[in-house]
Amino acid sequence: MSNTPHETLITIDKVELDLWADIYCKARLASLIDVTLSEFLLRPYDFLKASGQASALDCLENGFFPMMPAQVKVSQDLQRAWEDSDKRQRSDRQHLQLVHSSCGKER
Repeated sequence: MSNTPHETLITIDKVELDLWADIYCKARLASLIDVTLSEFLLRPYDFLKASGQASALDCLENGFFPMMPAQVKVSQDLQRAWEDSDKRQRSDRQHLQLVHSSCGKER
């Protein structure tokens, strides 16, 4: 018996292979992240999310193309900006604001 690790073979039918290959191509994954089709087929959802194309399946199911690489970049930039803005707002809310009152003073 050998101590060398071996890969588990995963078998999918031709229709499913064609479906995932179509998603891989239309989502332009090779231009967004460094992943081959064979790697993508092992963990397609992880690679779609990592590439910023998590919505690709929904797009294709509804008759639309997934985002183009430039759209993915803009989307990721916007998401980061919103996250940074949310973090600043949460940080700002942690401080007390001093309010001056004129109660008891006559005008």
